[in-house]
Amino acid sequence: MYYEIEDELGNVSTIQLKERISESVESLREGDIAPLFYLKSDEGFPVTSLTGFSVTGDTRDLMDLIQSKPLVITFYCTCWGSYAPKYLNFLQEITPQVEALGGQVLVLTTESPKQIERLSKKLDAELTFFHDKDHNVARSYGVFSETSPIWDRIAGISEEVFTPALFVVGGDRKVLYAFVDENFDGQPQVKRVLEKIYNFKNKK
Repeated sequence: MYYEIEDELGNVSTIQLKERISESVESLREGDIAPLFYLKSDEGFPVTSLTGFSVTGDTRDLMDLIQSKPLVITFYCTCWGSYAPKYLNFLQEITPQVEALGGQVLVLTTESPKQIERLSKKLDAELTFFHDKDHNVARSYGVFSETSPIWDRIAGISEEVFTPALFVVGGDRKVLYAFVDENFDGQPQVKRVLEKIYNFKNKK
């Protein structure tokens, strides 16, 4: 798209504005196979990766995590404004319940090492945080896109962030429950999350 701009001296110049192409992103749904990812240490800082290479050799992948326990994968960011503390409170409340039923919770975030350390000290429940490096997992799970940014439609957010989301993944990598809060106005259904974990652990 071209625009003509005239300055104070009457000089006319033409500029071209490139339109941002909005790309629709499909997030995971119940029944989908969860994309594989890895967890490793980057100079002592726990991060996600799309490859299994690690200098220290301490890499774990999604299959390692779900081998014995169903996994709750959730995303969290302090940059969500007023939505953030509410969601964090939810995670603190549900984590002990998930663990009591034989599940586990993994929180993926974009926070820095210092922020994660400060955050962990303030929490009542112990949460496992990993830095989602370059939005690796969020992108592959369909809850992050540069071409369809959150700040473009949600007031109060000015950063590149991922959409609040929670997935329950069983030992076969199938998504048992999926929650994606596009409008930042909901919360995962605690009863359904716990039911999915209980049923998976007790299936014959």
